[in-house]
Amino acid sequence: MKVTPIEATQKPAPTISAPTISNSKTDQNKIENEKTGGVRYMILIVSMICLSSLMSNVVCFNFTIMCMPGIGESEDLVAFNKTQYDGYTRTEKTWLLSIVAVGAMIGVFPVTYGISVYGGKKIFTSAGILTTIATLLIPIFGPLDFNVFLALRFLQGVAFASVFPTVGSITSSWASLTQQGLFIAALTTFGQLSSIFSMPVAGELCVSPFGWKSVFYLHAFISVIAFTIWFFIFTDSPSDNKYVLTAELNEIQRDKSSEANAAAHERAAIPYLEILTTPSIWAVWVGALGDLIAVQLIHIYSPVYLHDIGGYSMKKTGLAAAVPVLFQFFVKLSAGHSSDRLHGVSETVKLRIFNTIALGASAAFLIALGFVDRGHGLLGLTLMTLATAMFGFNGGGFSKCAALVSRQYSHFVMANIQFLLCFSMLLCPILVSFLLKDGTIEEWRMVFFVHAGILIVCNAFFCWFATAKPAPWTDRSISASSSKNTPLYTYRV
Repeated sequence: MKVTPIEATQKPAPTISAPTISNSKTDQNKIENEKTGGVRYMILIVSMICLSSLMSNVVCFNFTIMCMPGIGESEDLVAFNKTQYDGYTRTEKTWLLSIVAVGAMIGVFPVTYGISVYGGKKIFTSAGILTTIATLLIPIFGPLDFNVFLALRFLQGVAFASVFPTVGSITSSWASLTQQGLFIAALTTFGQLSSIFSMPVAGELCVSPFGWKSVFYLHAFISVIAFTIWFFIFTDSPSDNKYVLTAELNEIQRDKSSEANAAAHERAAIPYLEILTTPSIWAVWVGALGDLIAVQLIHIYSPVYLHDIGGYSMKKTGLAAAVPVLFQFFVKLSAGHSSDRLHGVSETVKLRIFNTIALGASAAFLIALGFVDRGHGLLGLTLMTLATAMFGFNGGGFSKCAALVSRQYSHFVMANIQFLLCFSMLLCPILVSFLLKDGTIEEWRMVFFVHAGILIVCNAFFCWFATAKPAPWTDRSISASSSKNTPLYTYRV
C-alpha cells in the first residue's frame, strides 16, 4: 500500500510485532479498568439514600402525628392524668399534609431552572440543607405555633420538589445508554425506601422514652450524614470526577451525542416550547399521571381498606400496609435492570411492554380487588400487593422513555412528573372522597374500577405515542425524526 508523506508523518512505520503487543496491553488495561470502574454505582447508591432521606423527612410526620401533642397541649401526660394527647384536629391534619404538596408544586420550576443554570450538585445540596433545617426545627417550634408548623412543612415540600429533577439529571449524566432503566428504577425507589424505614422507626421511637421528637431529630441527623457524603463524591459530570477512570467514562458516554455529554459544562438553555409540543413527551406525562394517581390510592388508603374491609386489627394494619410497598421495591429494581438486559425486541417495544405491565396489569388486579367480599383480608392484601408490585415496572416504561427521549433535558421532563406527583397527591383524596362516602363495599368497588379505568386509558395513550428515539432538540444534527418525536414548534437557529 502506498503511504503519503502526511500518513508517514502521522504514523511512523512500526514493526509488525510492536503494535500487536501494544494493542494487547491496551486491551488488557481496558478490561482491568472496566472491572474496577464502579464510581457510577457508588453515586447511584448514595443518591438513592439522599432521595429517600428527603422523602422520609416528609412521611415520618404521617405516623408521628398520632403521638405528638397539638398546639398548646402539655408534653406531660401524667400531670394532666391523660392517657393520650387530643392532638390536631382533622382540618389541621389536612392542612399539614396538603401544604407539603403545595410547597413541592411551587418549588418544581425554580428547582428545574436552577439545575439548568447552576447544576444539579448545588441545587440538590441546597435542598438537603433546607430539608434538614426544617425537619430539625419541627419538634422545637412546631408545637408552639400552628402557622410556624405549616411554614416548616411547606419548606420540606420545597426541598422535596428537587427529587424528580435530580433523578433526571443524575440519570442523564451518569447512566450509560444501556443502564437507563437501572438508574431510573433505582433512583425512583425513594418512595418505597422511605416508607419501609420511616414507618417502623417512627412507631418504635414514639412509644420509647425518647418520644416523638426523636423521630425528627434522627431523620435530620441522617440527612446531614447522607448529603455530606453525596456532596464530596458527586459531580455534575463524570468527566469532572477525579475517581472516574477513563474506561468507565467511555462506557458512560458511549453513543451519546456531543451535546448531551457537554450539557453539564455548557448549561445550555432548555428548549421549553419544543419539549412541551413533542408528542412522545406528552406520552410520558400522561403515563406518569395515571400511575401516580393509582399509587396515591394505595399509599394513602390501603390501611383504611385493610382495616375497614379486610378486617385487620389496628395493630396488624400498619404491618400489612407495608407489605405491598416492600414487594414494589424489589420488583422495581429487578424490572429496571431487566429492561436494560432484554434483547430481541426494539427499545420502543420494550417501553410499551413494561409500561403495560405497570399500568395494565395493575388495573387488572385493582378490578379483581373490587370483587373481594368484606372480611377476606388475606385475599384483599394479596391482590393489593400484586397491584402495587406491578407499578415497579414503570422504571422500564414511561420513566425510561423520559430519559431516552429527552437525554440532557430529562431533568425538566422529570420535573413535570414531580409536578404531576404533587397534583395527584391533591387530586386522589378529592376523587376518593367523592366516591367513598359511607365506606361500603360497593363504594370501594367503584373506587377501584375508576382508578383501573384511568390506568387503562393513560397506558393506551402512552403506547400510541411512546418512542425510544432521542428527540431532535437533544441533538441538532438529527435531520429527520418520527412524527412522535417531532415537536409542533421547532427552534430555528
